[in-house]
Amino acid sequence: MNTIDIVNNLKENECIVDVLFKAVSSHKCKDCGKCVFGYEGITQLEMILKDITEKRGRSTDVELLQDLCGMMKTQSLCEDGVEVAEGVLAALDTYKKDFEDHASRRGCRAGVCERFLTYHILADKCGGCGECIDACEDGAILGKKRFIHVIDQNECMQCGACVAACDCGAIIRAGAVKPKGPKRPIPCKRR
Repeated sequence: MNTIDIVNNLKENECIVDVLFKAVSSHKCKDCGKCVFGYEGITQLEMILKDITEKRGRSTDVELLQDLCGMMKTQSLCEDGVEVAEGVLAALDTYKKDFEDHASRRGCRAGVCERFLTYHILADKCGGCGECIDACEDGAILGKKRFIHVIDQNECMQCGACVAACDCGAIIRAGAVKPKGPKRPIPCKRR
């Protein structure tokens, strides 16, 4: 499937940045090497898209992708390089907000890009047992016995150990829509 088809056939539960990254990573231009703008262009596209999906994108990445694809369209020696560039440009036109959300680290709308997923403790299910605190090697969970625990998102490395340790099912993984919860540990309600 070419990159234009990918843009036109994107499903609701797919992330355009992730889908493009996978398509570019496996494209045959990567192994060709006949022209600089095809081979190097694909390599640069892959690196930029990977950074964006892994929450290392920058606000200038969207403009950089547009400039790079513009050069690839006019300078690639084969149709493959031109086709990839046109597909990425079409994706940028159609899904610009998704690219900008990724690059500014706001989130992945589809909830696909792993680095944008976060763990949260549901206040109504947390029993304050402390098992998640013991399981967290990063010290990202705040709280003590009989208190609703809170995950410090700046410290959490998203390993998922807390989910496995919680017998109450109080810890969930969230994408673009985050659950409401206390900002600091509060006493559990008696049950």
